[in-house]
Formats: sequence, structure tokens, C-alpha cells
Amino acid sequence: MPYIPAENRPAIDEAVAILAEEIAAELLSNDITAALSERYRICFMAIAEAIVSLEKGMTPTASLSVDRLAARIIEAARGYRQQGGWLGELNYALTRLIQQVPFIMHRNQAWKEAMRYWLYAETVGALTRTAYDIHSRYGNDWISNGLAGVFEDVKDEYKRRVNTAYEAAQIRKSGDCYDHSPFRTELVKFNTGGADGWIEIMLPQQKLQHD
Repeated sequence: MPYIPAENRPAIDEAVAILAEEIAAELLSNDITAALSERYRICFMAIAEAIVSLEKGMTPTASLSVDRLAARIIEAARGYRQQGGWLGELNYALTRLIQQVPFIMHRNQAWKEAMRYWLYAETVGALTRTAYDIHSRYGNDWISNGLAGVFEDVKDEYKRRVNTAYEAAQIRKSGDCYDHSPFRTELVKFNTGGADGWIEIMLPQQKLQHD
């Protein structure tokens, strides 16, 4: 989970911000929007490689900004005194990174919106394929297994926390597309604590209308 202690966040946040600016600057200079996934994948794997090197007592060979982020992830978790304690810090760093790059692109008016479906799909593709790359590159050990698990988990949390809300907004805007299945969910308006929103309910089996 990315919900690490508050005192562990500032050093990681600083390193994430630097890396996010670098990724955005490269996208802006090349003007290739969908290259986001390619750049993510390079950075994700470099972070993983740097962490493996640090855990095995070697010197990372990735770029300076990636090295700095990996080192801060490891250092922030030392107080846990637990092997693999840094996995939560890695989750936090990745979760922050995949939010900040679109924010920067939107801030610089390169993208009209900081969330679109293509952006979600490209991000998920990079997270998923990085997990595959880790599986292919490293053997069966706790470091690589944990790394692959984090990238998969970040993908799942991104779906739950961001894409689900985005899908709800698009359903309200453009209409649903699940209308030929007898089993499905439906959005209903909901208010809690003075905040208006939408929740999904599971409908009973629906009778389909045939033309």
C-alpha cells in the first residue's frame, strides 16, 4: 500500500518530483504523447534495477535521478528493520510519479486533461510489462518477487482509486455501454458527509429486451 508514514514522505516526494519533471520535459521536447508508456517503462525498470543493486550491496548503474529515488526509498524504510520493508515506500513513490507526470503535462498546457483513457491504458501497460520484465530478468528470490508484486499492486490501486471514478464520470457524460448483459452494475447518486458522488450497485438479473 502507498500509505507510508508522514515522516518517510518528504525525501521521497522530492526525488519523485525531480524524476517527474525529467519525464515530462522529455515528452514535451519530443512532442510524442503516447511515448509516456515507453519512458515510464524505462524508468520503472531502472528503479527496480537500482533497488536490486542496493539490496545486494552493489552500486546502481541507472541515471542520477533514478538512483536518488531508489536510495531514498531504501533509506526511508530502514526504521522498520524488516527485509522488504521498502516495498511500501516503492509503492508510494510509483503512485506519486504516475500522478505527477500527467499533472505537469497539463500544467504546461501540453494536455487538455490530466486523465484520459489512453493515459490510463498506457500507464497500466508500462506497470504490467515492468512486472513481466522483472520476472524474466531475475530468478526466484524475495527481492524480485516483491518488486513484481508492487508494480502489479500499483496497477490495481490505480484502477480502483482513479480509473473507477473516471469511468463513472464518463458513464454520466456519455451513457453506459453495458446494456446487453443480464448481470451488471449501475451507478446511483449518493451523498455522504455533504459530498455528492456516485456509487456502483449490483443489479439483480436483468431481463434482456430483444428487437
